[in-house]
Amino acid sequence: MSADLRVVIVGGQHVGYHAARHLSERGHDVVIVEKDRDRVEFLSDQYDATVIQGDGGRQSILRQTGLERSDVIAALTGYGAMTNIGICTMAADLEPDIGTVARIDHGDRDEYTGLVDRVVYPEELAAHAATNEIMHVAGSGVQTIEQLTGDLTLLELTVTADAPVAERELRDVSFPRGAVVVGGRDSNQLPGPEMVLEPGFRYLVAVRTSVSDEVVRLFRG
Repeated sequence: MSADLRVVIVGGQHVGYHAARHLSERGHDVVIVEKDRDRVEFLSDQYDATVIQGDGGRQSILRQTGLERSDVIAALTGYGAMTNIGICTMAADLEPDIGTVARIDHGDRDEYTGLVDRVVYPEELAAHAATNEIMHVAGSGVQTIEQLTGDLTLLELTVTADAPVAERELRDVSFPRGAVVVGGRDSNQLPGPEMVLEPGFRYLVAVRTSVSDEVVRLFRG
């Protein structure tokens, strides 16, 4: 896959539009397929990208996008998971080497294993972002950076002055099984046995759901 990608996005509403904008800002070549004519005009006015008016669920439209020259197709329409999965499947039938990403409308990712390369659930991502902002305003010192899998989460934890881990080296802390410190957010440190967990500093910790409360107590008291 080339450093500068060529990406076909089917669906030019909010999710597709913002994904296309971010990709374009990073220097990638983006083609958008959108059914609604008014939305096509809006997209064409917003930035310099190829916009095709048509139904991305039709082979004739997909062929116009230049799949053979593209790295990835992302079906991001708001018409439901199976519509987006179907678009990706059709694109992969036309070009077997193309990568596929589909928007889903619920969080059970396992249902789509083997159908597409990756799925994205925008509502879940928005909920994580909203939760983080709420926790930040409340001064909780706990933020979710990423939901890595259904059972594994990357947390950002700020050590309080009276926390059990405060001013202790990693080798002296007994973390529960299923928790790993992966980096120091403020110190830019990679973890090692001599890393000191400083009060007021933020650390990235990968945790399993079953031990997340215990880990938070270690960092927050």
